[in-house]
Amino acid sequence: MLTRTKPVTIEDYEALGEDAPYELIRGELYEVAATKFIHMAVAGAFATWFGVYSVQTLPGRVLVGEGGFFLETNPDSLIIPDVAFIRAERMPPPKDRRDWARIPPDVAVEVKSPSNTRREIERKVEVYLAAGVRLVLVADTDRKTITAHTKDGQVRVYRVGEDLDGGDALPGFRVPVAAFFE
Repeated sequence: MLTRTKPVTIEDYEALGEDAPYELIRGELYEVAATKFIHMAVAGAFATWFGVYSVQTLPGRVLVGEGGFFLETNPDSLIIPDVAFIRAERMPPPKDRRDWARIPPDVAVEVKSPSNTRREIERKVEVYLAAGVRLVLVADTDRKTITAHTKDGQVRVYRVGEDLDGGDALPGFRVPVAAFFE
């Protein structure tokens, strides 16, 4: 007889405490490991370029840190992107900003860590896109590539020597890929 474990819920997750080193993806806990310098530097570059873009082109909020996006229920998913961008007009009202973000960001960035498996990254991309994220960017620090996944199912790999294009999610956003890995 097979024993089935109950999926972890957002309430179970919250009971672990604020410092729980996990993401919740479709009812399963995945450990979030501390990151190396290169990971932080690449995430910081995205935050910087998104910030410049937000000031110069399309107002929005750049989100970094340990905050999570509660994107799915039954089973529950709470994902912590390395960097996210939400257009200003989509920002929740101030009273709703004290809880988990319950709207998908326009853009989510995942910087691949050595501890990430390909399947784990694919799972996150699936959740982001299913929740309505318009653009998911996966930066690979070993290969110095950025893979863009769009809501319409398109996948494009950007390499050093090319410009990363924000597409419909970030119209007019163009930054050399090398700028993220310097």
